[in-house]
Amino acid sequence: MSRSYVKVDNGKNEERFEFISEQWYYGNIYAVLVDKVTGVTYASVGGDRRIIPLLDKDGKPYVDPRYGVK
Repeated sequence: MSRSYVKVDNGKNEERFEFISEQWYYGNIYAVLVDKVTGVTYASVGGDRRIIPLLDKDGKPYVDPRYGVK
C-alpha cells in the first residue's frame, strides 16, 4: 500500500495522519491511523483510500488522547 498523506496547513509541512498499525490478512491490508489534527482514530481496509472512524462504547468517534481536544 502506498502511503499518501494529507498535509496539515500549519507552515510546518507535517503529515496529517499517523499510522498506528498495519497488517496483511488474506491479501488485504488493514490499517489503523490517527488524524493528528482532530485525534479521531480510523480503520482502513484495502488500498481504496476509504477510512472508517472507530467508535467508542457510546457510538462516538474514538479520540486518541495524544491528539484530541486539550
